[in-house]
Amino acid sequence: MARREALGVRLRALRVSRQCAVAELSRLSGVGKGTISELENGRRDARLETLFALTTALNAPLGTLLSPSDEEDPVSGASVHATLIAHWTTDEERLEVYRARLTPDQQASAPHASGVMETVTVLSGTVRIGPAGHITDLEVGESLRYPGDRLHSFRSIGGEASVLLVMHYPIALKEVLS
Repeated sequence: MARREALGVRLRALRVSRQCAVAELSRLSGVGKGTISELENGRRDARLETLFALTTALNAPLGTLLSPSDEEDPVSGASVHATLIAHWTTDEERLEVYRARLTPDQQASAPHASGVMETVTVLSGTVRIGPAGHITDLEVGESLRYPGDRLHSFRSIGGEASVLLVMHYPIALKEVLS
């Protein structure tokens, strides 16, 4: 099954498990009903911002909709092109590790579910990241952990950069994972 179809199946299953109608998910996420329907039916690719809006509205980790087997087909946003490479759950949190390529375009990321934290480690290049009001420049080998449940942004400086992004989801979101 292609990534687009697999993502659609996962999105529909998550929405149904939350007993959420398409119209309600549209209202909660700000994503149009037609877009949700096309995503669920595998007829449309999703942007990173759209997937985060949907999973945040459904109180679920982004990785619920993705698979590490999607490695050759990253999910993309304005600046971030990310591939889920690993995920696991501990007694305290769900961790998802993404390899991401950043471009100089500014990407504003809406707040994720309450309690979500993000850790970014720079592998190459220089990046400008962080929550609104606390933007930080990082170089190779440097890391920053910040609240992902606040408005935050990403971009590279002076060409492309690559990072590891770790999403830390609180245990309350663990129940949706298989």
